[in-house]
Amino acid sequence: MPSTRSQTQAAIDFPRRKQPRTPGAPPGACRDATSSPTGVTLLQISPREKVLPLSPRKRLGDDNLCNIPQSLPCSPTKQSKKENELPSASHKGRRLFFSEQPTTESPGKRNNLVPSPLHKRQETPRSSERSHLNKEPVCIQLFKQEGTCYQQVKSVLHTAVPDRLLAREKETDAIRRFLKEHVCGEKPGSLYISGAPGTGKTACLSRILQDFQNELPGSKTIVLNCMSLSSSQAVFPAIAEQIGQQGAPKVAGRDLVRKLEKQLTAERMPMTVLVLDEMDQLDSKGQDVLYTVFEWPWLIGSRLVLIGVANALDLTDRILARLQARPKCKPQLLNFPPYTKEQIASILQERLRQVSGDQVLDSTAIQFCARKVSAVSGDARKALDVCRRAIEIVELDVRSQTVLKPLPGCKSPTTSASVSPVPRRVGLLHISRVISDVYGDRMALGSDGASDSFPLQQKILVCSLLLLARQLKAKEVTLGKLHEAYSRVCRQQQMAAVVQSECLSLATLLESRGILALKKAKEARLTKVSLKIEERDVEHALKDGVLVGNILAGGRL
Repeated sequence: MPSTRSQTQAAIDFPRRKQPRTPGAPPGACRDATSSPTGVTLLQISPREKVLPLSPRKRLGDDNLCNIPQSLPCSPTKQSKKENELPSASHKGRRLFFSEQPTTESPGKRNNLVPSPLHKRQETPRSSERSHLNKEPVCIQLFKQEGTCYQQVKSVLHTAVPDRLLAREKETDAIRRFLKEHVCGEKPGSLYISGAPGTGKTACLSRILQDFQNELPGSKTIVLNCMSLSSSQAVFPAIAEQIGQQGAPKVAGRDLVRKLEKQLTAERMPMTVLVLDEMDQLDSKGQDVLYTVFEWPWLIGSRLVLIGVANALDLTDRILARLQARPKCKPQLLNFPPYTKEQIASILQERLRQVSGDQVLDSTAIQFCARKVSAVSGDARKALDVCRRAIEIVELDVRSQTVLKPLPGCKSPTTSASVSPVPRRVGLLHISRVISDVYGDRMALGSDGASDSFPLQQKILVCSLLLLARQLKAKEVTLGKLHEAYSRVCRQQQMAAVVQSECLSLATLLESRGILALKKAKEARLTKVSLKIEERDVEHALKDGVLVGNILAGGRL
């Protein structure tokens, strides 16, 4: 059978790498290619010929032609760590730099590299980094409009006790003379201070008492706000607690009064100044509480100086008629009249002068606010509130805008760090808007001396009180019942009614104008409201006979 295998086979020659040396063999010895058992002819490699590795990345030194000054067609050589590392460089953020100039160094001295242009470039920042550092920051950016000047003005238009009280020099001198005469002279006495809300009664007294702390050595001052008391009888435990009596709330009412009288007349007792703010809240059946308090300074050996503060001008004449029979028990009277428009304007300007820089409120707006507030109530606190509210309106509008301004790091000759600019002034229209919300459109827009000076809601409230008083046959009604009657009248007249809290504000404004009288309670709805004028004078006071006639002719509530 013939053989299918070829008789002769071609020998394939493959280049082979340098064979590893065997122990005992000479360094240049190679194995003979003809002695291969596989039958493959092995070519003998001359020791002078050097075979390069297949991968360029594994070549080093001159084998990779890294020192030959010509453009390389392949990627740069991968050098060792020591060649890439600079003496002062840290291990973080290393970069590979390659020499572009030929060197004449031997391979054994390659660690000591000669500085090249690339090495010099390594010592300086890169071009992108240098351009970023030398680039100046942006000087203008879009910001929200600032309102620092408005915040400064609002801080000085507060209603707290100021360091200096304007337009109250006469009243301040009277209080100082009273304290020097009775406290420094250790002579008991009583003083009743009256005036409409916001006329400076409590502010003047508080400032004088602070100034007299050093001038009244050895005396004791007790200040109570009667609005915080749960009842008129609660004033006695409150006074006993301030004096220092232990267990006073557990003592019965009459026994506690005797205990207080005994302590106030003791010889070792220092001169005591008792200030009762909102004194009309001590109104009780038979006025026993008020009579008792006003008689304390005239007890034998008394060490008490009493100062009462209230809104009612005729409290001692109308409520405390028995004091007329004892002239020595009658207190001294001091009335604080409402502020005039000149006084309110001077108060506002004095507050605004405390802020440096341009004035936020226009002078015309100040005069307009002073004129309107003095015509309604003469309440300086109301004028401060109106100006502060107008500033808040402008501040909200300004802060909603965006402007271009320099960044904090930029120096601009147009910016000033000491004075904050005023983006927009508070003008006449802003003040008029706030007064319209507080007092009504007719009061804000009507001229002085106009025949119709009462807002419509105030007129309806007065007519509702008159109608309710006729129905209940009572002179005083609570604010809760008055608001119910007022709401029914508004529905009959097809008008919108205000809520109870705004109804109290309307009643307070009418009280300041002498139309109503209020006796405040701990809860607003329990406040007692009464007419201070006769029923026949209501139509003349409101100057609207048609409206009053329609409401009163409307029948029962």
